[in-house]
Amino acid sequence: MSRKSIVLLLSLSLVLFVAGSAFAAGLSGAITTSKKESQMALPKDVPLARAQVIIGKDLDLDVGGSGADTIRGKVAAKTVTNDQGKFTVNLPNGKYTVIVWKERYTPATYSVTVPDNNFTGQISIMNDRILHTSLSFK
Repeated sequence: MSRKSIVLLLSLSLVLFVAGSAFAAGLSGAITTSKKESQMALPKDVPLARAQVIIGKDLDLDVGGSGADTIRGKVAAKTVTNDQGKFTVNLPNGKYTVIVWKERYTPATYSVTVPDNNFTGQISIMNDRILHTSLSFK
């Protein structure tokens, strides 16, 4: 291998390392909801599976009167919680808006600073009206 090839390879490796370092941080955590086991029991937090977690800079959630919600702004990452209500996304360090959304639940908006490995969010079920039935992005 020539000296020029080695220098090029090392330069490329450095660029990839620096670019990869920018995404080494992330956001992970869990989403819960309150649930009563019986009429007389106190509610307790339980994991919420398949909740959407939307992360971006300066996101806004417009709640539609007909049940159609809209997220406005630039989305940096989007994921869905697993069966244990947990999620993980890779993001560059910085401040973000996190919106937690699931059909028929009241959505919640949080501000976070990445890296954060202990984020917890909670949303509650809507019992009185059928709202939050669809979500779109603009």
